[in-house]
This record gives sequence, C-alpha cells and structure tokens, in this order.
Amino acid sequence: MSGGLWFAARGYFQRLRFVKDWSMATLIQALGWIVMGALRGMIPDWISISIGNTLILLSLVYSNNIILVMFDKKPMWKFGILSVVVTLVLLVLHQFSDFPPKYRIAIISFASGLQLLLSSKTILSANRQSRLSSRFTGFFFLSCGIILILRFLYYTFFDVSISQIAFGKGPIQDITYLFFYVTSVMMTFGFLMMCIDIFIKDKEESEQKYRLLAENTTDVIWVLNYDEQKYLYVSPSVINITGFTSEEVITHTLRDSLTPTSLQYVWDVLPKRIQEFKETGERIPFSDEIEQYCKDGSTKWIEANTVFQWNPNGTINILGVSRNIDKRKKTEIEKDKFYSELQLLNHTKDKFFSIIAHDLKGPIGGMNTFAGMILEDLDTRPLKRTKNDLSILFQSSGEVYVLLENLLTWARAQTGEISFFPEYISLFRSIESSIASASFSIQNKSIVVKNSVDPKVSVYADEKMIETILRNLISNAVKYSHPGGEIHIFSESIVDDVQIGIKDFGTGMTEEIKNNLFRIDAKQKSMPGTIGERGTALGLILCKEFIEKHGGSIHVESHLGKGSRFNFTLPKESSVPIRS
Repeated sequence: MSGGLWFAARGYFQRLRFVKDWSMATLIQALGWIVMGALRGMIPDWISISIGNTLILLSLVYSNNIILVMFDKKPMWKFGILSVVVTLVLLVLHQFSDFPPKYRIAIISFASGLQLLLSSKTILSANRQSRLSSRFTGFFFLSCGIILILRFLYYTFFDVSISQIAFGKGPIQDITYLFFYVTSVMMTFGFLMMCIDIFIKDKEESEQKYRLLAENTTDVIWVLNYDEQKYLYVSPSVINITGFTSEEVITHTLRDSLTPTSLQYVWDVLPKRIQEFKETGERIPFSDEIEQYCKDGSTKWIEANTVFQWNPNGTINILGVSRNIDKRKKTEIEKDKFYSELQLLNHTKDKFFSIIAHDLKGPIGGMNTFAGMILEDLDTRPLKRTKNDLSILFQSSGEVYVLLENLLTWARAQTGEISFFPEYISLFRSIESSIASASFSIQNKSIVVKNSVDPKVSVYADEKMIETILRNLISNAVKYSHPGGEIHIFSESIVDDVQIGIKDFGTGMTEEIKNNLFRIDAKQKSMPGTIGERGTALGLILCKEFIEKHGGSIHVESHLGKGSRFNFTLPKESSVPIRS
C-alpha cells in the first residue's frame, strides 16, 4: 500500500504533495506492525511491544499533521512527538513493572484515539467550510477515535481477563490485528477520497476562475486547432469587438474572419512557426497585428498574442488572446500617411522653390544687363530706340512683378496667413474687375475680351481669392493669344455649382505641358507668349489651390495651334461643402 501511494504521488497525484507524505506514514505503520507482530518472540517483548506500538502511534501523529497541513492548519508536531515519547517511556516502564498488561493497551488506545479525534475534527471542519464534499472520512476517523477511547476506558476501569488482552497469543490477537489492518486500509482509502475531492475541487475552482476571466475580460480568449482549422473555444467577449457571438465565431474559418491581406500574412508566417514548434517543442509567444471582419461588414485591427500547444492526439492548438487596437492602429496608419505626405510636400516645395529661383534669376539678370546696356550709350542712343528698349524693360519687370506677387500669395496660402471669408458675390463684377487689371496687356495686343456671364449670377466665394484666380487665368489667356485675337468668358449652372470657362484662340499647348500644368512637383515647361512673354505656371498652381479651397475643381482643354479653354467650378450656396 505504501509503495502504491508512492507511485501515485509521482503520477496522477503529483500535484498533491501530501500523498507522498501519507505513503511514508503508512510505511512507518507497517514497520510498527512488523516489529510488534512478525518479530514477536524473536526479539524481547519489551522491544517488540514498546517500539512496535510507538511506531504505529508515530504514523498516526504523522497522518494528523499531514491532514492539518492539507487544510492550511498549523501542524502540531511538538505535541505529537511529545505524546510519542511519553507513550514510549510509559510502555518501557510498564514492561518492567508489576502493573497488569491491560494498562499497556489503555495507554496505546488513548494516545492513538486522541490523534484520530484530532484528525476527524480537522476533516469535519474542512467539510463545513465547503473544502470537501464528503463527510465519510471525517466520520470514519471520528468512529475509530471513539472506539479507541472507549477501549481505553474499558481497559482502565474494568477487570479484563488475560484472554482478552491483545498481546496474548490466540484468536483475540489475530482478530485485533485484522481489525487494525482493515482500519489502516480504510484510513488510507478515506485519505485518497479526500485527495480526489480536493483535486476535483481545485480543477473546478481553476475552471471557474478561467471561465470568469474569459467571460469578463475585454480581450478575446480563443483556441484554434491548426490541423483541422476549427475554433475550439472563443470567449463571449468577442461580441464587443466584432459583433459576432462566440457561437457564431466557432463556425467561422480563418478565411471568414480575416481580411485578404491579413489572411495572406497569417498563411505566410504560420507554417514557419509551426515547423519551428515541431522541431524544438518550445512554446514561444508571438504577437501580430491583423485586421478582421465585423458583423456589420466593417473591419477592425486587433493584436493577437499566440502560443502553440500539442494535443494528446498529435494535433496542434493555437492558444490566443486578441485585443482591440483599432483606434491605435488607424491613428498610426493616419500618422504614417501624414508623415509621408509631409515628406513629399517638403520635397516638392524645395524642388518648386529651386525652379522659381531659377526662373526669377534669368529675367532679373537679363533686366539688369539690359538696363546696363542702355546706361552705357544713353547719351548717344536715339530717343526712339531708348523708348522701345524701356518698353521691353517695363514689360519684363511687369512679368517678374506678377511672378513675385503670385509667389508671395502662394507662400502666404501655405502658411495659412490668407484669411478665407466666403460670401455671395457677383461673378460678373469680379470678372470685369480682373479684366480691368489686365487692361495694359489687353490693349498692347489689341485683344477683344467678351464677358458673356449673366450679371445676375452669384457664387458663394471669397472675393479676393476669386479675383486672384480670374486675374491669373485672364492674364494667361492674353499671354498666349495672338495680337488682335479674342477671349471668351462664360458660365453655366451645373447642379449646385457654377462652371466658369475662359477660352482663347491662341497657341494652345502640348500634351506634356498640359499634363504638368497643376503639378507643383513637376518641372514646368512653360511656353513663351505670342510676343515673348514669360511665365512659370505658378499662377495656375495658385488658382488650383484657391479653387479647391472652395470645394471646386479646375481642368483644361487645349489643342496645339488652336487655343485653350480653362474651366473651373464654384459653389452657388453656402451649404456646399467647402474645404477648410
């Protein structure tokens, strides 16, 4: 029995350290019976009776302390050892005294009965505290203890014949040994019942704790069988993230759960990790960010922490805990997007400013050289030639001035220094004002500008920005119109917008120039005007930004040698979304 308990302690009951201790207690008891029974007659009686009974008592003291520790009580080793020593001394002294043999039995019965009663008290107390579900062991120990106490009283206070004394030879001794052997076996049986009870209760409590944790945590706990591609368990908290119940998710596959990109990522990394787990057996934790579907058709980002585990049938389970990181992930994606856009914008601005610096350097350097040539022979130069040269210089300075004005306006727009106050304005009056500002160039080339816009048409826009847009587009049309040509300006209503068109019949432009017109990151290959006017297309880029700020759009239609038509839209009403 002792050997059986020892092996059980190394197997099924390995989590309960008390089983191994109980096997030692039964071993001590067995030694006591051997000394008192098998060696009786081979060694002196005072040794076999005294030592044998003392070992049996020691085993009961050991058992009582095991039970105390089992139920988190303070052990009573001092009291127990003291009772063993006292009992041993009394038995040895009695062997050399004239006291009747019945008193030896009384001493053993009292000491042993006391230990059994103490054990029963601990067991029944644990039962009342719901730490055990069976009273059998407690009542059995209590019954044995009471029987031994009654035996003590009987042998102490009543006359007992020698034939009734267990230490004598005969049937009474055999019956007594058999009784105590059966009692010892039943005590061990009761102890094992307590162990099983504790083992089951511990598992139930652990299961309940895990269930409470799984059902009340905001994270999702799940188990997926890798070989069968089936969910074995999904905690109810999954409904808070995806909208699916745990019962619905269990029927899903990975393909149903994850977006195509995340599914491909999982299929790429899983085989390598599984292979590594099969080779090493190490339970290495992994953390991945994946996107999964929700019941309403949307997607959410989750952080999945996983680890692998072998099943008894040879398959592999993936144990996972998923956490909702949708807000954080989308913020990171947005941040990365803004960062990339900012890098591109800074790169574009640097490139654009280098282009503008180059385009400014040429005209200003030319003007400086040309002014120096005029000054060198001013005294001998004919007046008519001087006037002609100054006219050219004036025209060049005007182009540079327009370029600088557009550049400064664009720079202010990028830093948010230009106020934006949309209101209802007359489109006709704004066009007339812009035509007047370009009157010198119009008259110089004898161009006819026809404003066909209905004076009643109004738009909801910032008046200063609209005049900047119109001034640049009209000046651009004048620049590429042939002397004596025409420019048509018209408008039409399109749902909630007004489309304004500015059409010239001049040089037009190539597809390459047209495709790069509104791109700040592209080298602007601007063609010279019909009388050599210069331009950098910065005005058109500025127009695009101002129009888009109003929620509108701009595009160009052009054919080389036939002219160009710029169309842009502005909102009619304030209810039309306007980009801030």
